[in-house]
Amino acid sequence: MPKPVLSIILPVYNAEKTVRKTVESVLAQSVREFELIAIDDGSKDQSGQICDEYAAQDRRVRVIHQVNAGVSAARNAGIAASGGAYLGFVDADDWIAPDMFERLLRKADDTGADVVMCDAETVYPDGRTGTDTISRLPSDSVLQKPDFTPSLLLEMAGAVWRCIYSRRIYGGGEADPAGLRFPLGVKFSEDRIFNLYAFGKADRIAYVKKPYYYRYMNAESAVHRFHADYFEAYQAAAEEIGNAIRDVWDDRADLQRAYLGQLITGAEMAICNYYYRTSPLGRRERLDALKKLCDDESLRAAITEYGADRKSKWILNRRYALLAAYAKLANLKHGR
Repeated sequence: MPKPVLSIILPVYNAEKTVRKTVESVLAQSVREFELIAIDDGSKDQSGQICDEYAAQDRRVRVIHQVNAGVSAARNAGIAASGGAYLGFVDADDWIAPDMFERLLRKADDTGADVVMCDAETVYPDGRTGTDTISRLPSDSVLQKPDFTPSLLLEMAGAVWRCIYSRRIYGGGEADPAGLRFPLGVKFSEDRIFNLYAFGKADRIAYVKKPYYYRYMNAESAVHRFHADYFEAYQAAAEEIGNAIRDVWDDRADLQRAYLGQLITGAEMAICNYYYRTSPLGRRERLDALKKLCDDESLRAAITEYGADRKSKWILNRRYALLAAYAKLANLKHGR
């Protein structure tokens, strides 16, 4: 097979109900010079076998089977095996428009951008949809690092599956072990950390204001499950984000401060997580978790530096009853 223009990385874990639709949408792309690298991350269902079926039918499909190691390790395995001039990602319960990658590659050619991003359409289990767009950009745009305000970077750097990346950014293959990779040991914000490095290394980032990616909002996804270490996971992600800003964004104080806000939001989400319907914690254990979170010095320092809204004031003032009531009401509203 000739060297592909594009390598598409598909991490797969227990996705037998959806992965066929995902793969079919990739194989239906109007651009034909691509490789699809599916990484079966230790699936316990028929996902791996389904991917093998497609590989037997289409030489553009390759499958890597590995012991379960998480989405970051799966994507990294795909990057290491990739050969395309550009890299794209698709998740195994989503699907893409037939011309998505043709449009993004054309924009890369027209603008010389190292990263190209499009909008996405979020699809809910009840059939509702909503466009995930960049509200601060009213139309197609080409950006360079000085163009990024904290609010724009916060909005844009959230997901890798709506982007393509040039090999100059991501590297890849055994000959380039130092290329851009996803952070291991981080449970949340892996995409954001990857994009902070990718955007920071790019000469230009192009944005296409049209949704080509369809994201299925699976209620069983990792962000909707109980995690005993939810806040600690957010702290680990915040540390990696701070490192990225130091490494490729000249340690900009405005960016560092902006991302403190994400740590605070993560703390508020952790409080909700303690009170999820799926939480095994008893009443006393939830209170102990609240106290531990409110006593955390790094969080208290972040709130003091960033500025306190009503909920973060409750954290500073250790208003446990109010925080518990907020979590219960938020979870009721969102059905979790």
